[in-house]
Amino acid sequence: MSGHLGFILNVAHAAEPGSGRAVVRLYGKLSDGRPFVVRDRRPQPYFYVESSAREQALSLGAAHLEAVERRTLQGQPVLRVRLPRPADAAALRARLHRAGVRTFEADVRFAYRYLIDRGIRSALLIEGEPRPLPAWAGAPPGTPSGTVLFDEPELRPAQWTPALTTLSLDIETGPDERLLSVALWGCGAREVLLWCPDERARAACPAAATPCASEAELLGALGRRIRALDPDVVTGWNIIDFDVPVLIRRAQAAGAALEWGRAPGALRQRERGGGRRFSDSIFIPGRVVLDGIRLLRALSVRLERYSLEAAAQEILGEGKTLGGGGPGHADRIMRTFTHDPPRFVEYNLTDARLVLDILEKLELVPFTVERSALTGMPPDRVGSSIAAFDFLYLSRLREQRVVAPTVGAELDADAAQAHTQGGHVLRPRPGLHDQVLLFDFKSLYPSIIRTFQIDPLGLIRDASAAAGAPEDAIEAPNGARFRRRRGILSALLDELFASREQARQAGNAVASHAIKILMNSFYGVLGTSACRFHDPRLANAITGFGKHFLLWARTWMERRGLQVLYGDTDSLFVAGAAPREGSRLAAALNADLAAYVAAAWRVTSYLEMEFEMAFERLFLPLVRGGGRGATKRYAGLAQGKLHFTGMEVVRRDWTALAHEVQRELYRRLFAGEPVEAYLRSVIEAVAAGRRDADLVYHKTLRKDARAYRALPPHVVAARKRRAGEDPPAAGHSAAGLAAGGAQREVIDYVMTIEGPEPADRRTQPLDYEHYIERQLRPVAEPVLAALRRDFGEVRRNERQLELFTA
Repeated sequence: MSGHLGFILNVAHAAEPGSGRAVVRLYGKLSDGRPFVVRDRRPQPYFYVESSAREQALSLGAAHLEAVERRTLQGQPVLRVRLPRPADAAALRARLHRAGVRTFEADVRFAYRYLIDRGIRSALLIEGEPRPLPAWAGAPPGTPSGTVLFDEPELRPAQWTPALTTLSLDIETGPDERLLSVALWGCGAREVLLWCPDERARAACPAAATPCASEAELLGALGRRIRALDPDVVTGWNIIDFDVPVLIRRAQAAGAALEWGRAPGALRQRERGGGRRFSDSIFIPGRVVLDGIRLLRALSVRLERYSLEAAAQEILGEGKTLGGGGPGHADRIMRTFTHDPPRFVEYNLTDARLVLDILEKLELVPFTVERSALTGMPPDRVGSSIAAFDFLYLSRLREQRVVAPTVGAELDADAAQAHTQGGHVLRPRPGLHDQVLLFDFKSLYPSIIRTFQIDPLGLIRDASAAAGAPEDAIEAPNGARFRRRRGILSALLDELFASREQARQAGNAVASHAIKILMNSFYGVLGTSACRFHDPRLANAITGFGKHFLLWARTWMERRGLQVLYGDTDSLFVAGAAPREGSRLAAALNADLAAYVAAAWRVTSYLEMEFEMAFERLFLPLVRGGGRGATKRYAGLAQGKLHFTGMEVVRRDWTALAHEVQRELYRRLFAGEPVEAYLRSVIEAVAAGRRDADLVYHKTLRKDARAYRALPPHVVAARKRRAGEDPPAAGHSAAGLAAGGAQREVIDYVMTIEGPEPADRRTQPLDYEHYIERQLRPVAEPVLAALRRDFGEVRRNERQLELFTA
């Protein structure tokens, strides 16, 4: 293979000085380790309009129109509209839309269009001769940057997933947001840049730190160290919403530039809405910024709270050296900075290390690189499932010479009248059941798409589009019809299923999980109006087939004398068979299902039901206050282990007391042990004040407490806390929260006789009756009902016992 193999880390475009012509820039890493920049002035921005709107488009300023062999999803011919600059697209698009002229792909970002047109998904082969790229501004003349430049090379798609180097960064600030220090860990660094404002401070500077006389000097040293360490990834805990915005503001105040990149250009983070709220988008030429919190959520890691202290304790079994906050934390940090610099430096450095340790243990950076290679999105944008779907589908649609609508374009009349439906749920048979088998359809929605060619391009939108043979179409239960030919999504999923199987056989769990997330995102993307291919008929065809086969599977089980206790979207809970029969039943069902699908729709079935597990005992509760079974809630015992779905024990907004009691009650229920005496003992302990530590609620604030109109308990507690809190903790200032905007804060509060109060600033006695009735009663009543007992009776007995013993 000739050329230079590389991987794209970020993409951008900018206007060329003088001419104003758009220049595409791709920044990345070559397989030999060298960073690179591809610079291309040749591409020209464009979008499409229907050919029938030619005269109207010309009159509205679409001066450069050309005929192309392209058509819309409805089969209409189009014209390409060429533009001098990418910035011209938005104004012209708005004029056309106001006049009722439909546009196509008018919102595709210019640099991504460049990649789509070349079929490139992150990995690429560069054919051309590189030359050294000059260093950033301020470097000595002629100093090479270490980055190579390709000017207008030829590019081809390739396959390669590099191992990226990662540097963790953590800042500490004072109450006035002054920058105290920056810790760096990774790429061979274990160091702190420390603000030492005078000779005494510099003399006391620890050996592990570099003294800086001013913020400007510290910021300059930070840029030099990042460039020297040369990481592919810069990471931190809440780095997007806190660290980077603070550094930007301090650099502006100090008159310094944040030159961190592998090519000329300062770090940039766009503002949202003109205020001090920064966006998620951070651009460093040639490097990627990945936030530790966001990476955890992308991997669906569920934590009680996402502070670094909580995450490190949960994942690593260790925490921060000075604790994780609480009353007096800000004062403690400032005292340590002033009087114990070695311990302060250790604290800062430990925070940076913990982030990198978490990422490495969970393989979060390799997981992100795999997702980037799959979707074509740069590593810092792989979490955008809509953008990833857009990129993949547009690349394939281009090969079909078809153009897609601009996001927000009006649906046709049939689609506009439809509403997106969710998965089907069978009515549960409430109660306690023995020997229950759980069956699941494997990747149900992706398998339905593959089987029935559900695809935006394949959707037959009217009778005339059925190529004269609508009776040959594949018809979904919702009435939507699809062409029988292989669809773009089917082809994509065929490749992804094969790749996932290869990854599993190779033991590459990271790649396997990345592929699974991508496949499962397709249905959700098609069901949201933010997707350019959104059409309720597509999403409802998928859920309609899902309902059909869930009911078919239920009937299949019942014809064999088995009882289906419950079913939800892709799963069935079946009683009446021994665990050893589970795999045999699944195989027989799949054989009959394949024959049924082939006979009814004349297609090959990719649907597969698996035997998931056997519950020794399963409990399906009633709806609170009603006589019917509750959906999406159950507790089970399998191989001695308790399993909960939808119950309070798996919800973070219930107290530790409720979690403990619910788990113990179901353990006793499944084991046949008495529950009333245990429950009475807990009620007694709560009323006597012996369980106060377990009565704290944890609830997330998603915006500033002052911005809420309604006043739920956690908002009331947050406002009370704000009224009397300490100065903001170093490194976690309130100003940073306000500036970041998207940062979430977990409020710890309790219910007192005077209402909610912050847990660490309680002034009134706890309302024990509230906890008994609002935390213990809800988790206890389903179990008591199964035993034909009543919570009120338990309480009466407890009170009678109190009177007797008194």
